[in-house]
Amino acid sequence: MGFFGGGGASVGGATNIFIPASAWIPRTTTGCGVDSRETSTNRTNWDELLFDSGADEFAQVVIVMPNNYNNGTVTARFQWTASAGSGSVIWGLQGRAFADDDALDTAMGTAQTVTDTLLATNDMHISDATSAITIAGTPAANRPILFQVYRDADAAGDTIANDCRLLGVEIIFN
Repeated sequence: MGFFGGGGASVGGATNIFIPASAWIPRTTTGCGVDSRETSTNRTNWDELLFDSGADEFAQVVIVMPNNYNNGTVTARFQWTASAGSGSVIWGLQGRAFADDDALDTAMGTAQTVTDTLLATNDMHISDATSAITIAGTPAANRPILFQVYRDADAAGDTIANDCRLLGVEIIFN
């Protein structure tokens, strides 16, 4: 997979860009928590974004889209885990493209969400893809896009009563 728009991996016409938790910045207002941890037996290390169950929390990242980006919609899959609990989590993503001389303080496009069920604590979970996400502004290859990820904790379908730990987000486009 590509990293930070570095070309991505193309399979069946789709290109994937993986953005790990360590690249995301929690928002100053209603931002998520940040953690790094090591597993106890095999000592694998994970950077994680901690999203509470009590309120929606957010993190953002800016990536430059690669040359093969078609200027259209994207979808997203979320890699995550939880240390405790049961139920389902709802992840969301939205974006805003920027061109030269665009104002930085502008609204993002409409978010799309996906619900995923906690299968086992401290296991890798990979969600299904979201519906098509329309990016605000004028998205284009070689231009930055600000993506915002969040947990829709106040939605009725988000039922995990503990932190959900985001490990990364995969952006997919044709």
